[in-house]
Amino acid sequence: MGAQPPAHRINVAIVDDDAAVRVALRRLCEAFGWRAIAYASGREFLDSLAEESFDCVLLDAQMPGMAGLEVQTCLKERGVLVSTLVLTGSEAGERERYLAAGALEVLRKPIGDHELQSAVEAAVVRREA
Repeated sequence: MGAQPPAHRINVAIVDDDAAVRVALRRLCEAFGWRAIAYASGREFLDSLAEESFDCVLLDAQMPGMAGLEVQTCLKERGVLVSTLVLTGSEAGERERYLAAGALEVLRKPIGDHELQSAVEAAVVRREA
């Protein structure tokens, strides 16, 4: 028997420098009934945390300026309790670094609809446990 999805509406942050990816992920999240806010940079996302809280972050690994690993490290240092799923288009060499920094999972782009839904719901359930 699998974990039950949370009873509340899931709040998802999407952090990706690619506008097309942000739009596609936001639309997909909203189609699942989740609230989704997209950010073009790690700094923009981190700055939003004073006013927003999220159940899950979909974090792009490779971004100019502040890369995904640096964002993940900042979340950990600030004690921000949020489930982080790292999305990467490169090979799995960075997987261990992200997991050590606190990410729950590293997922390869492009990610399928059902894979994303399952990963986010499982991450939120783990966060609430």
